[in-house]
Amino acid sequence: MSGPTSPRRAMVTLGLCLALGLGAGVVVTMSTEPDASAAAVAGAVEDSLGDGAADVVRDAYEAARSGDRVSPPAPAAQAAPARLPTPDPAEVASSPTPSGTVASPWAATSAPGPGKQAPPSPGPVPSPTADRSPAPDPGSGLVGTRTVVEEKLSGRLVVARGSRPAPAEGRSKGKVWRVQVAVERGLPVDREIFAAAVLATLNDPRGWNGADGSTFARTDSDRYDVRVVLASPGTTDELCLPLDTIGELSCGIEETAVLNFKRWATGSKAWGSIVRYRQYLVNHEVGHVIGYHHDLCAGEGEHATVMVQQTTTTSGCVPEPWPAPDAR
Repeated sequence: MSGPTSPRRAMVTLGLCLALGLGAGVVVTMSTEPDASAAAVAGAVEDSLGDGAADVVRDAYEAARSGDRVSPPAPAAQAAPARLPTPDPAEVASSPTPSGTVASPWAATSAPGPGKQAPPSPGPVPSPTADRSPAPDPGSGLVGTRTVVEEKLSGRLVVARGSRPAPAEGRSKGKVWRVQVAVERGLPVDREIFAAAVLATLNDPRGWNGADGSTFARTDSDRYDVRVVLASPGTTDELCLPLDTIGELSCGIEETAVLNFKRWATGSKAWGSIVRYRQYLVNHEVGHVIGYHHDLCAGEGEHATVMVQQTTTTSGCVPEPWPAPDAR
């Protein structure tokens, strides 16, 4: 521990501090009346504190006049910034920005270091479907990302263009059926893809060829044996008369298999797979046209035959879309 400070030492210390402050005042005021200012200040200091303090004032004045750089006093140490609390992840995740993205409420407090630039703000992420034309749904012909079922359209049927011969397999065993495919105008369906799906189903080895040897050729002429039509619910009801399809069902009547677009687009709650349901729909309704009638479910848990009605219920049977499911 040091001893008490003498009055003389305290006075000298105070005088030096005052001298330094006054010396700085000389530098500031010298631009107006430098000689007079320095003399006045030095005299005041000499009267109060003695010759030593006055010399400090004069030295500062001379340095200023000669152009020597006077270093400013060192800045006081800056206080360390207060530490931010550690963000709660749940709070960060629940802080949406106006654009709908999630950002941390602490993000604005961070800044790039010296010599670094802040990263540019990310631009909007383009949607995977932006500027992309609607594409047909494989296996159905449905076009667009959202299917709307209109209850009734114009009733005008447009034939899918193109002809294909029947596959060679099975020709010697059964009949070759010429099939025309048509779609009601206004339905969101690619006609050619829909027609290809219909013929692929009919000529599948598990189809009618496996049951009775039938094969199917595609034609766009009016010389056909079977016509497959995809139509809105209201048009289906009209084409199926005198059968009552109540806007929900499909039918096979005379030479036409009428597929209800509502069922084609949405499937059936009795089925776990809309693809398999569509295969059933084609095979079942064409089955009526080529001479087959309805079957009944053989019992709870049994496999249905394709001619069991399976749109609203399977009556306890396991759904089955093929006439010959075991054929390969």
